[in-house]
Amino acid sequence: MRYTHDRDQSAELLRLALPLMAKQSAALHPISYTLWYEHVAGINPQLSAVLEASLQESLPLGEDDVYDLHARYIVARDMEVLERLQRKLRDVLEEAAQSAATTLEDSGQFSAALRATSTRLSAPLDLESVHSIIAELARETTRMQSATEAVRERLESRAREVELLTRQLEQAQSEALLDPLTGLKNRRGYERAVRELAASGTPFRSSALLIADIDHFKEINDKHGHLLGDKILRAIGQTLQANIKGRDVAGRLGGDEFAVLLQQTSASGARSLAEQIRAAVAAGRIRRTDGKDLAGSVTLSVGVAIGGNGDTLESMLARADAALYVAKRNGRNQVAVNGEPSEERVAVGAERVAATR
Repeated sequence: MRYTHDRDQSAELLRLALPLMAKQSAALHPISYTLWYEHVAGINPQLSAVLEASLQESLPLGEDDVYDLHARYIVARDMEVLERLQRKLRDVLEEAAQSAATTLEDSGQFSAALRATSTRLSAPLDLESVHSIIAELARETTRMQSATEAVRERLESRAREVELLTRQLEQAQSEALLDPLTGLKNRRGYERAVRELAASGTPFRSSALLIADIDHFKEINDKHGHLLGDKILRAIGQTLQANIKGRDVAGRLGGDEFAVLLQQTSASGARSLAEQIRAAVAAGRIRRTDGKDLAGSVTLSVGVAIGGNGDTLESMLARADAALYVAKRNGRNQVAVNGEPSEERVAVGAERVAATR
């Protein structure tokens, strides 16, 4: 949603929100701030009820809690706004269509009156009858002009409404379906885009799904701060956008987990692109707040699932996530493809790595 608070009001809301955020276990990132901003602003009563209960019971919110509340009380609300705008736009268009139909009906009546007058004029008439016909034509012409002018005004008004609703719809859709930090689709937007592709006849059996997760992201946040963590998330979002094409769909599923659906892609092509993305992130340079580069410290693990007959988004996500677990288990900063022999390898001895992301 678009907030209406001015600079002074938003500064006061920031002052009120920060102490509440500081009591939580979750990071101080935009998703968390949005919750507490809307709470102290008093614009989201349902969310406030949940947050107040959490504060009263001294139960600090973790990362999963924050993302869950954001999805339930902010993203879902924005989706309701989007759907309401869509319904209103449909109503306006239907009314415009009815106005156009009314014009056609009036035009038909006017045409019928002209034909009837023509028939009467084909017979011998006296002067009084001619005056009567002229008067009737004048009345019909005036009525038609009035009806046409009224419809023109209604259509102009509806056109202005449609233009305004279209802008509001575009804004609502952007807010509801995009991740504000990376500019990628959020989880809801990603799932909607993928399902729309499936509904349009694009089969999963000709697609591949990548799930990418930043290695040791919590440690990076703890060591360098969340501002740098946000910069890393934005950089990875840009890397994904730069490496996909056409109708491929990239999204941030939440936290430091990203997903990419590749259209018309073979197993070798999906692995190649996943390696390309992994290598680009590993070679990237992130500037720290002290001006130094954080080179080589940011890596991705990537799991790949290849679509097959009968696959759904859920089944592909599950298999890609299983492959991601293998990439983590085998040492991180690598790509694992679901079904490949590498899935059976287990790191041993000093090479063993905890599966925690």
